[in-house]
Amino acid sequence: MWNRQRPDAIDTRLVYRVYAVLTWSGGLLLSLWGPMWLGVHLPGQPFGRAALVRVFGAIVIAAGCFAAALVKVDDPVARRRGLLWLAAGHGVVLFCVIAQQVGPWGQGGVPEFVAALLNATLLVLLYLWQTAAGETERAPLISLFGDSRTSTQRLRSQYEQQIREAAGQEERNRLARDLHDSIKQQIFVIQTAAATAQARFDQDPAGAKAALDQVRSSAREATAEMEAMLDQLRAAPLENAGLVEALKKQCEALGFRTGARVEFSPGKLPPAGAFAPGAQQAMFRAAQEALANVGRHARATNVFVSLGSAGGDLDLKIRDDGAGFGPDQSPRGMGIANMRERAEEFGGRFSMESRPGGGTSVTFSIPSTVSPPDVYRNRTLMWCAILSAAILSAGWTKAPYAAAFVLVSAIGLIREAVAYSRSRAVSEAAR
Repeated sequence: MWNRQRPDAIDTRLVYRVYAVLTWSGGLLLSLWGPMWLGVHLPGQPFGRAALVRVFGAIVIAAGCFAAALVKVDDPVARRRGLLWLAAGHGVVLFCVIAQQVGPWGQGGVPEFVAALLNATLLVLLYLWQTAAGETERAPLISLFGDSRTSTQRLRSQYEQQIREAAGQEERNRLARDLHDSIKQQIFVIQTAAATAQARFDQDPAGAKAALDQVRSSAREATAEMEAMLDQLRAAPLENAGLVEALKKQCEALGFRTGARVEFSPGKLPPAGAFAPGAQQAMFRAAQEALANVGRHARATNVFVSLGSAGGDLDLKIRDDGAGFGPDQSPRGMGIANMRERAEEFGGRFSMESRPGGGTSVTFSIPSTVSPPDVYRNRTLMWCAILSAAILSAGWTKAPYAAAFVLVSAIGLIREAVAYSRSRAVSEAAR
């Protein structure tokens, strides 16, 4: 199931890029000019301190290389997990530095500054891990026979393969039915009308003209049907404009196929970025299935299709005045289950109401990924207060560790302010 992506979730790629730039710059400065700032000699070891500073600078640069490699990871869950491991590494180094402060190094000076810097970095990484994009991976199940991850992944792969094969077969069967019920019939009408026009061309010009009109009308209907079927096979993801146009073609094709009056009413839609990738595609597939059911079973005279937004959500409603069915008549096939699964995949809702002789009503809704602007406005004000308190505390205590809380508060304030701006833009666009 897809989890809603918050607009305040921080992109881990950006975190790794910033970390890499900062560590590369800091490591380079330590390696080149660190001995000039921190001294060169150790007791009995000429240039010993310079060597240690340069080695430490090289380690910092290596940490940046590790972060730069994680930028190329496509899985957001893996990138988020990498942040936790990066924070753990800084925690280990911080523990060693504090242990040395208690022992031979003592308090104050460079060790205290390094410990404060590591502490700030650790807190920032933990905060970013907590608020980053991607969900936490579940702990693996350990059976009595060892780690079950391999067998679970194998079973999941086999199950997914079977699902894909079943879905592909279902799609081929549906296309075969649609081709038989629509395109084949239209081609038969075109062939019959063309033969009629050919037979009446000399003796009955008026009849030949009427037959040619029938050829043109049937060809136009067949073209609309074919365009609708091609839309069904398209692999490119739909945006809002493409969704409206594709649904319009589906409604026209249903009208040609059944002779029913199909009314399509598109409303104002939220921006495409307000929904998860593939949301519009799922909405289109659900509409295809519902309209196909109307064409095969409903025997409807009027069909009403509406697409719009309510509260930022994307809502599709299809209602017909056809035969309907009772509660004891379960629909055949996988169509209803597929529509419900598509909605649940995006955290949405699917409902269907019908009664014998009273038609059928289908509602398919997918939620927006953006919360109301008031939520992020209140969080922005909260972080502003926290940042002010952190700055006052740091100025009052003069403690190096207080800078960590100032840094985390500043990041939280910027994060919520950006989320508020995005949420407000989406809400205004949906009005």
